Amino acid sequence: MPVLRAVRAVRAMREWLRRTRRAVVGVPLRARLALAATVAVIAGVGSGVTVGYVAIRHELIRHLDEGLYGQARRAQLQLLSGRLRSFPDRAPQFGETQGWWQLIDATGTPLSVYQRPDRIAVMVPTTQRIIPIDPGDTAVAAGTRDDHIYSAHMGQNHIRVLTLPAGNGQAVQIALALSGTDAQLSTLTWQLFGAGGVGIVLAAGLGWLVTRTALRPVASLTGAAERIAATHDLAHRIPVAPGARDELGRLATSFNSMLDAVQEATERQRQLVADASHELRTPLTSLRTNVEVLANAERLDPEDRDALVTGIMNGLDDLTALVTDTVELARGEEQADHFEAVRFDLLVRRCVERAGAHWPRARFEADLAECEVVGVSDRLAKAVRNLLDNAAKFSPDQGRVEVRVAAAAGHAVLTVRDHGPGIPPDDLPHVFDRFYRAASARDLPGSGLGLAIVAQVAAGHGGEVSVRAAHGGGAEFQVTLPAVAAAAAARGA
Repeated sequence: MPVLRAVRAVRAMREWLRRTRRAVVGVPLRARLALAATVAVIAGVGSGVTVGYVAIRHELIRHLDEGLYGQARRAQLQLLSGRLRSFPDRAPQFGETQGWWQLIDATGTPLSVYQRPDRIAVMVPTTQRIIPIDPGDTAVAAGTRDDHIYSAHMGQNHIRVLTLPAGNGQAVQIALALSGTDAQLSTLTWQLFGAGGVGIVLAAGLGWLVTRTALRPVASLTGAAERIAATHDLAHRIPVAPGARDELGRLATSFNSMLDAVQEATERQRQLVADASHELRTPLTSLRTNVEVLANAERLDPEDRDALVTGIMNGLDDLTALVTDTVELARGEEQADHFEAVRFDLLVRRCVERAGAHWPRARFEADLAECEVVGVSDRLAKAVRNLLDNAAKFSPDQGRVEVRVAAAAGHAVLTVRDHGPGIPPDDLPHVFDRFYRAASARDLPGSGLGLAIVAQVAAGHGGEVSVRAAHGGGAEFQVTLPAVAAAAAARGA
């Protein structure tokens, strides 16, 4: 049964803690912090008041005990020397406190003093008990204890009793009233706990004000988050005081930086959707027109019908390539958990072999030094293929496409150079923009997203891409990626 009751008590305590936790979770953070501060102040003030009360009470009782011992030892000396004249109605001496006296024997029987004519005091039993008697008092009378001091009640009086041995199996008791001490302690209790209560109320109020002031940035952060969630206005920012470097200031700054990143990503996605919608109109319109013409295919010559079908197929290929590149570009940054060590020179070699089979009119020349990078191999291969396809597309018949991979200063550098017409200087700053196509290239197949994907992949792998006019004609693209050692150091930093 005791074990069962203990188990039930533990379960009840767990349930109480669970309910308390649920209740606390629903309380605002400001109220919880103020409550925690108030509880801490209550604990501190309560401990201080309790310790102070106990110390003062101990000191008052000790001072009273000293007076008891002083009076009781004088009575003890008179009893031991036989010079006791009157007892217990002895008049108090100067400085003594009026109290109660009593003689007892080892059986706990009160004794009365009888003064014989020859002036010899005789102790005789009496039924008149003045001071309460407990086993400790009889032990002092029996000689098994040196003294016995304690607090007790005598009728309506709260008293302090001291018992000392008086010889011959007797003991003397003296009791002093504690009414004065109790009154002092009562007054002290009200003063201490009153002052503590006022301190707790002040501390709670100050804690609420301090918490409110300290959490004002958090309130601003919460309001901003709620406003953004309600209005979808990503342009809203939290004001941050200049030079605010505390935790809340850093939190607000981080939140604003997060909003900058989210707004930038959202604007990029919106722009991508808008650009893709614009670019899709042309092939879709062309396909619609060709399909409408094909509906009357019986009126067309066989040659015109075959040309129409070929145009539709080419349009579908262009549309498929456009959708594929748009989806590829919308993937965003690379996922770090997909990164792995990749032999970059071998990856580029495979891409060159594929491009040679796909573009037989171009001659690919590769000079690949061994190097290793960290990244997603499929995405890296996509970027390399886009560069090779771009170079082959603008190369003349049997034109050379030079592909070089080199390792320098902790980086792997891929260079792709063609010998085509080159890129006009006005178009150089825009070649990596999405859907951008130079005027000279608008008649060539392509979606205008290939080089934008190259730039995105390079940035996602911690690298960069650049283009310049090659000496002797053509364009030279260069992709720089961190090598394995540099990438590992960047991730560990």
